[in-house]
Amino acid sequence: MDIMEILEQYWYVITAFAAVIVIAIIFNIVRIRRSRKSNENFLVKHPDAAKVYLTSKALVTSEAVNVYTVNGSEPERFFKGTKGGIYLIPGQSLVEISYSYTRPGVMYKNVTKSTGVVKKTLEVQANTAYILGFDRKAEEFTFEIFTEE
Repeated sequence: MDIMEILEQYWYVITAFAAVIVIAIIFNIVRIRRSRKSNENFLVKHPDAAKVYLTSKALVTSEAVNVYTVNGSEPERFFKGTKGGIYLIPGQSLVEISYSYTRPGVMYKNVTKSTGVVKKTLEVQANTAYILGFDRKAEEFTFEIFTEE
């Protein structure tokens, strides 16, 4: 079987696969544009908003801090390179957050530990970057000024 016979025989599979890839690319472009527009609108309303970066890692083990709500509503998320986070209005904000940690287990199964959803009050200053993380040894959330911007 040469390449032309394979293409003739499986053209519909190749076409469907290509169509799925094109649709996924278009979907991601639209999603990114909407996210940027939403961020721009938020920053126009709140030019002094603070950035809070969320810790995450995905290698053999993975860990992530997730934010569910800020003051009872959906958080305004942003991405800068490979780092993600949320915007907060200066002052105090009540956030609902969780932390999850996944590691390989025995017999090809993963073991995941999670804090569950926790309410925490964060106080931020205008135009300042912070990092929200989790200290596994102390089993508590950490919140400090982020200096690598």
